[in-house]
Amino acid sequence: MKFLLSLPLMCAAAVAAEIPAPHMVVLKDNERLVAGELPTAQQTQDAVRLRGWRGERVSAQVVAWSEVFIAKWGGRPGGIQCSALSPEGGHAALQPRCYGVGTTKAHGKWVADVLGNGRLYADAFPGNNAPHAFMVQLDIPADAAPGVYRGTLKMNGGYVGKPYYGVVAPVEIPVELVVEQGVLPAPKDWQFHLDLWQQPQSIARWHKVTPWSAEHFEAMRPYMRMLAQAGQKVITCTLLDEAWNGQTHDDFPSYIEWIKGKDGAWRYDFSAFDAWVSFMMNEIGITEQISCYTMVPWHMKVRYLNESTGKYEFIKLDVNSPVWEQTWGPFLSAFRAHLLQKGWLHQTCIALDERPDHMARAAKAMVDRYAPELRVVSAVDKPSAFTGEVYDLSVVITHADSVMGELLAERKALGNKTTVYVCLHPQKPNTFTFSPPAEAEWIGLFVAANGLDGFLRWAYNSWNEDPLRCTDFGKWPSGDCFLVYPGACSSIRFERLRDGIEDAEKIRILRERAAAIGTPEAQTIIDKLNARLRAIFTVARSKGNTHGEDVRRAHELISEATENLFRS
Repeated sequence: MKFLLSLPLMCAAAVAAEIPAPHMVVLKDNERLVAGELPTAQQTQDAVRLRGWRGERVSAQVVAWSEVFIAKWGGRPGGIQCSALSPEGGHAALQPRCYGVGTTKAHGKWVADVLGNGRLYADAFPGNNAPHAFMVQLDIPADAAPGVYRGTLKMNGGYVGKPYYGVVAPVEIPVELVVEQGVLPAPKDWQFHLDLWQQPQSIARWHKVTPWSAEHFEAMRPYMRMLAQAGQKVITCTLLDEAWNGQTHDDFPSYIEWIKGKDGAWRYDFSAFDAWVSFMMNEIGITEQISCYTMVPWHMKVRYLNESTGKYEFIKLDVNSPVWEQTWGPFLSAFRAHLLQKGWLHQTCIALDERPDHMARAAKAMVDRYAPELRVVSAVDKPSAFTGEVYDLSVVITHADSVMGELLAERKALGNKTTVYVCLHPQKPNTFTFSPPAEAEWIGLFVAANGLDGFLRWAYNSWNEDPLRCTDFGKWPSGDCFLVYPGACSSIRFERLRDGIEDAEKIRILRERAAAIGTPEAQTIIDKLNARLRAIFTVARSKGNTHGEDVRRAHELISEATENLFRS
């Protein structure tokens, strides 16, 4: 399930020549080629072969090219069309979607300084500036009949200028879809705990609308619906300005206005917070958790409006000073009362991001004193003594071993969540623009294989100035700041991450089905699946180059268990 832009070069013939035959191939699972590179036989297959459960999304990357499709000659392939996929029986046919793919430039930065190299990667779709790269995608209906469906994928020829002057003939390849017996529920019912941080201000800036206006919410709707369709469980909020001290192109303002009255009393304007949370819950359908960043910002300051001066001023936070409780006590009391009134108290968490234990403990002490119903969320490089007290704990994937085993079992028994994250590190597996796409899917399979609860990533849409041109920002590896593009365009990276979440849901459902069947035979089937997955999806293998092969093998194991358990 990949895309490719391929623009082969050749010397112009001195005279008009016979038009070379066009080519169309399907990229194998872990390939990500770039402008100027032709796919090799080892990287491709000659047919679209898809397999999935009912309710699952399946896709393939397709590359169409001819030696004459060269921009300076005016050559361009025609569009791609997929016929309806007809079943072998008398059931309803299925119609895939076809998209063009857009390119964006990626330079390597920091930990990945040799990987991006400023090349053009076909990543965003729908897109129209990578005429040789296409995606075929199908959401298999939940009520589709299991079986084999077949059709054809056709490139509608194209035209070329000198030295050929003519029309390129169409080319076709077969499409085969195997619909399996299993059924995935709707994304809102997935149990995988997906936490991709949203950035509403990037959308406001790109669409040139006033933040929190009706136009802003209208602009955000398709992006957030796309996120919900990946199974997102968390609404990202900020309690104060720039909790991360300015790491993104667009600021993260506070969703709550802090105001110190002329009488010295604090009050708080929750209108933006209320509008955002209501929108995400009621219109988008993300309702499980509200993560509020943070009581321990990286700059340790709170910005507020001083009514006596009419100016914005700052409180310098110090967990060992009386100012700590003087600042957070009134806020948490008011916040708790407001959340109780809105009916959101038990969904709301105070979120911490890679903060030292002594600061995190100070925050939790204030929460326990003034708003004990609020739980604590924390992303940490690796667990510490404090993190055992955290409701929703996320560790970087390279330290996942430290939360598995007895600690994970203890956390599950308490109803706590334990997830993994990636950010600018590790180098692999990751979701950078230049990452082999199977790495993103590998993450979801790793979560499921090891009994973890989900995945966190710090940036869903924290765009740079022009993400459609280039995915670089600051020191971060290219693509680190966002997974989707303006125009509510998806990406290889986001879709493959979603594929891994679907894989994890399938594994969960197979485990539940084996338990429901309750026979020794069913238990043997699921024990075999679990053991094989645990052997493949390890922290040690995460650092290697076998992600594509690991994902392919996992698909085979899941299909084998599906056939055996649904036949039982």
